[in-house]
Amino acid sequence: MSPSNKRSILITGCSQGGAGNALALEFAAQGLQVFATARSLESMANLSENGIETLTLDVTIPESIVALKDKIAKCTGGTLNILYNNAGSMYEAPALEADPNLVRKMFDANVFGLFDMVTTFTPLLIATAVNSNSTPTIVNVASILARLPFPFSSAYNATKAAVAAYSDTLRLELSPLGVRVVTVFMGEVSTRLRSADNINFGPDSLYADVEVRVKKRTEDSAKVSITADVFAKQVVPKVLASNKTSYIWKGTNAFIVWLLNAIGPQKAFDSTVMSPVGLDEKSLVKRIYERGQRFVGQA
Repeated sequence: MSPSNKRSILITGCSQGGAGNALALEFAAQGLQVFATARSLESMANLSENGIETLTLDVTIPESIVALKDKIAKCTGGTLNILYNNAGSMYEAPALEADPNLVRKMFDANVFGLFDMVTTFTPLLIATAVNSNSTPTIVNVASILARLPFPFSSAYNATKAAVAAYSDTLRLELSPLGVRVVTVFMGEVSTRLRSADNINFGPDSLYADVEVRVKKRTEDSAKVSITADVFAKQVVPKVLASNKTSYIWKGTNAFIVWLLNAIGPQKAFDSTVMSPVGLDEKSLVKRIYERGQRFVGQA
């Protein structure tokens, strides 16, 4: 395949129903050459039907990343304009009871996979900086939960805080190389990332009495969150803007989290995030305490 004159973008995590899929469609609509990736080609059938090139990628497997780089380099002549690190997973569980294997898998996808993508593809971005009229860009997806103490997703919150810190430091390190780094603090978006069906504390959990509230939180969030296509239409212009913004806060509740994070006290969000899951109700808190005491007695 001969290199295209279009600006190229590689997007991870493009399965249908997610933000990456909507982003791929929107970037393509803006005239970019889009390389959309996911672990399964079948999950991106709608993109290939729209003329978008789809490629398999598992960001947790270094060999998969290297193989993709070789393919992209052949298609573009060894350059890449935009790397959009969107792939990730979410696991919700109490911090004390989280399955360590699932936590590590989530870190592999959300953090270490992103690190490996940056390391592998940045040479293609640096090569682009030489003769390009636009600044080569890395976009890393963090979350408002990097700034929000969201109960029962502590490990996920930690992955996104790690991405935010890494991305902000990367921004400084890559600036002399002519590469721009953007951090997306993604608010609530109605995608398949979160599902009440995936929340299962179990009857022996210290927090069994609030599990139903946690499930309802997820269901209520889906009802009020913006759709993935609306999110994509808000984000894509920011990524392509000539003003070279380094931070994008988009999605439901993103603005209010940004505002309170900027001017509010450290515990500004506590009551807001505790109430939906019942951590501000004395009767439920008492039950959690009593379960904790029984747990200690059995240890």
